[in-house]
Amino acid sequence: MCLGRVCACVLLLSSCQWQEPWHDVQETRFLLGTLVSFTVYSNDEEKALAAIQQASAIMQSVEQSFTSFTDVDNSVQRFNHALAGEVITLTADVDGLLRQSLQIQQQSLGAFDPVLGALNQAWAFSEAKNQQKPLSADLIEQALNVSGVLQLQAVSGMKWTKNKNQTQLDFGAIAKGFAIDQGIQSLQTSGIEHAIINAGGDLRILGNHGDKAWKVAVRHPRLKQPLGWFDIEDDSSVVTSGDYERFFVYESKRYHHILNPKTGQPADKNMSVTVLTASATLADAWSTALFVLDVETGLKMVENMPDLEALWVDKHQVLHLSSGMKKMFFPSKAH
Repeated sequence: MCLGRVCACVLLLSSCQWQEPWHDVQETRFLLGTLVSFTVYSNDEEKALAAIQQASAIMQSVEQSFTSFTDVDNSVQRFNHALAGEVITLTADVDGLLRQSLQIQQQSLGAFDPVLGALNQAWAFSEAKNQQKPLSADLIEQALNVSGVLQLQAVSGMKWTKNKNQTQLDFGAIAKGFAIDQGIQSLQTSGIEHAIINAGGDLRILGNHGDKAWKVAVRHPRLKQPLGWFDIEDDSSVVTSGDYERFFVYESKRYHHILNPKTGQPADKNMSVTVLTASATLADAWSTALFVLDVETGLKMVENMPDLEALWVDKHQVLHLSSGMKKMFFPSKAH
């Protein structure tokens, strides 16, 4: 009789195993030149941490493939150091992203350009000690003369060449988004359904936060308070390009790192542009392109692109929203 009761108790306990509660599992790494935070909403912390470790490694691999500012031996560096006419074989990822970049260059009427390495290098905003005076007109003209997609030639397959020795690829306006997409894909492969990867304010969201949407704030380009926020569910990316990250002020004028490919000067139509779409790669590239364009031109483009929305803070600090953005963005009281 007692033994029967003991067996019954053991069976009862084994059928009621403790379940780990759903909670945020968070890790932060330095990748892509910025702090990258991983947030996984899960009831299995060990699985979530292992998934974050794998995603982080994937993103670091992307960084190594695309960087043009270190001594890493990659196909981007080999192309940039090659002589005019020398044929360089790019890796599959670099070749694929270059082709996607060239499509966006055409769609954006040249506002986005992946062949601005020489111009970006001349301005030196990505260096630890960048200059505090604007480039002279002569130096800008010299850099523009070797920059731009017209200096690039596709040979066959993944083989490319260039017209001038100094022509350089620079994926700085799209590679971070691509890395975020690869990180999310890695999390999904590891069985993660709800997460955020936030790379210095550029982020992609997967799933939801329990029974709630993920709340994402958008930085105001001049004020300390947020510009507003989104409530986002499912798979979406939010990327902002602004004139407040890397800049200097010279004679009361702000000079920043987002350059107009046509003039060689920092773009002067907007203070910030935020893009919301599924792909972080597209959001990254289009936030740059729309920043360069004036609001009217950019808004017409966005309204003709399905599943992509945008908001602008123009140079007068006036907020503009695409038609779809008006339904999902909640401006702060100041706006």
